[in-house]
Amino acid sequence: MPKILVKFLFLALGLGLFVWAILAVDIKSVLGLITQLGWGLFWVLAIYSIVTWVDTISWQYAFKPAEAEKLSLWNLWKIRQIGEAFNIITPFGTVGGEPLKAQLIKVQHGLTFKQGIASQVVARTTFLGALIGFMIPGIIILILSDTATGQFKIISSVLLVIFTICIFLFFLFQARGSLGRVTGWLTKPFPSLKGSDFLNQMKDLDELMSSYYQNHADRLGTSVLYALAGWIIGLGELYVTLYFLGADVQFFDLWIMEAVSQLIRVCSFFIPLSLGAQEGGLILIFSSIGFTADLGLAVSFVRRIKELLWVGLGLALGGGAIFRSRPASN
Repeated sequence: MPKILVKFLFLALGLGLFVWAILAVDIKSVLGLITQLGWGLFWVLAIYSIVTWVDTISWQYAFKPAEAEKLSLWNLWKIRQIGEAFNIITPFGTVGGEPLKAQLIKVQHGLTFKQGIASQVVARTTFLGALIGFMIPGIIILILSDTATGQFKIISSVLLVIFTICIFLFFLFQARGSLGRVTGWLTKPFPSLKGSDFLNQMKDLDELMSSYYQNHADRLGTSVLYALAGWIIGLGELYVTLYFLGADVQFFDLWIMEAVSQLIRVCSFFIPLSLGAQEGGLILIFSSIGFTADLGLAVSFVRRIKELLWVGLGLALGGGAIFRSRPASN
């Protein structure tokens, strides 16, 4: 089956889930809740901007010391926002912004394209590893909760275990230098590829990642801690959203909501933008722990509005960065 057809099928699945989410609630009530947000959107964006700074610091620690010395945190933050914006506007290739980040790092900071890519793979690993650390307490709180159903608890726990195993294997794959060996094994049937530029590039990338894990455990740990701080600060964004929507929510409920919603989001990575999965997931989460489905969808819509505004910022920064990069790239 052609790859593009598979992506369209996943998009259709997401649209189906989105329509279901709309039909499952009182849409007038949802829109009424959103109009209550008012200036709350400013505080949502303010807290989210802090999260993006903390995540950028986490990424900075995913570079080796000699590489990090060449980086400006302000420029790195801008590059990250540009790349994330392109990830969102290219839903059929959700890593479309990663090569752009690497290219901007190369042009603006003098690192190689491979160093930029390697840092992003490491940063993605620390980001997801920190997410596991964030989700574990949330799932434990969920299990101890009296409001959620047993089925909801079991499904959430199983998804967390599967996700944790996948990320651990992904980490081992990088740390043990498996990329070069796997690439060599896959290209064995094609003698013409032996010693090719592609194979050498993969081996170089493999060496960059594995040497980071083997020689810079302190930076790895710091990167994870900053990423974890970002997830925890994100609870403040959710609290502010719910506060301005008129909901009274306890801290433990906040952690359950955020942990399970992020679990659903990462498990629905194959659906562009997690369209429908985020909306349906928040409806199920809120309904399962004693809140209304309308409130869950309203929270999802607020997040979509935030994403849209941040995409606009990223694209605006991207236009300026690409324009300034042209002389250097020539």
